[in-house]
Amino acid sequence: MKKNITVLTVGMCLATGLFSNTSKAEDWPQWLGPEGNNQVAGEGFAPDLSNYTVAWEKQIGVGYASITVAEGLAFAMGHDAEGKETVYCLDANTGKEKWHYSYEAELLPRMHKGGPNATPTFDGSRVFVLSKDGQLHSLKVADGSTNWKVNLVEVLGVKVPNWGFASSPVLHDGHIYVAAGKTAAIDAATGDTLWVTSDENQAGYTTPVVFKRDSKDYIAALDGAGLSILQSVDGKEVARHPWKAQFNMQATTPVVLEHGNRIFVSGNMNSELLAFDGAALSSVWNTKEIKNAMNNSVIAGGVIYGIDGKQGNRNSRLFAADLSSGNILWTRDGFGFGNTIGVGDHILSLNEAGELAVTGVNKLAFKEVSRRKVLDSTCWTTPVFANERIYVRNDVGHLICLSKS
Repeated sequence: MKKNITVLTVGMCLATGLFSNTSKAEDWPQWLGPEGNNQVAGEGFAPDLSNYTVAWEKQIGVGYASITVAEGLAFAMGHDAEGKETVYCLDANTGKEKWHYSYEAELLPRMHKGGPNATPTFDGSRVFVLSKDGQLHSLKVADGSTNWKVNLVEVLGVKVPNWGFASSPVLHDGHIYVAAGKTAAIDAATGDTLWVTSDENQAGYTTPVVFKRDSKDYIAALDGAGLSILQSVDGKEVARHPWKAQFNMQATTPVVLEHGNRIFVSGNMNSELLAFDGAALSSVWNTKEIKNAMNNSVIAGGVIYGIDGKQGNRNSRLFAADLSSGNILWTRDGFGFGNTIGVGDHILSLNEAGELAVTGVNKLAFKEVSRRKVLDSTCWTTPVFANERIYVRNDVGHLICLSKS
């Protein structure tokens, strides 16, 4: 069983494709996948989506939390639109419910349907989940009973953000890291608070990233007004880079590259590549040609692949951009707003209209391999590929699992 999950993005190390190894089919045990870089090797992936059929489906409740798949189990979250959130533990192959855990929580439907934002984090015998209103739970994988729970409003000393808490729990070296204007380290075994940053910044809706540079662990925490680099041992701020977003709505995860020497950040106004020298952050390039409102890009072979645009805009475009300069290499206009992940040498996208699309990883030209509508309502949640299956959900809680026919 995997006992220690580190979110460490390694995109620049993959020079010839998303993955050059020959590993077996993989789990997706946390936000942005097994290595925290929004990519999987893609063993058994079929680029032609017509090869897939619905293996099972389930109604899980309102929300936007992505699916976690590990050791034959799938974890999902949703809100009943009345007064309770529920965490589901399902058989990943059949969809049969193993257990569920419900608790009172606010819906917070502000300019969206509401419900949980954060993705569960799996760690062998435990799963860590964060509610829309800031309740952080450690649950036993065996039966869904509670190890501990804490309230981030109290831990961080902040108000519930406008669009709720959205920081997926990050497990590293026995600590859980979460952020919402402030960043906190919590003992994964006990729920005790280890440290909380002193400065309260505008709340963001992003997940912190733990990374190693020169044998030292740091945290990249993006909030509503900028990026902070923190020491993981005590939360002390090492560097700060102001960075604005419309409505202070930062909702993408920083991408750490080149062993911590480069950090890519993207938001609803612009994107920027930053250099980190261990003491300060500086800009390498900044462009308004790439705007990721609520979607995370894939970086492979020195190229950024992602969706430029915002929710509600069918003219949002898929793009490829040179990582070293930020220059656009190609675009596909009218692609549709949505989210992307890397699966082998392909990009798998789910747009907000419920269309899955497969695009080849190619820095020279756009090439769509297949496209298929799989869901109705609004889809703002990142798709997941794990162990040869695709998992997708919409905002009203229709979860489907697709397997090869």
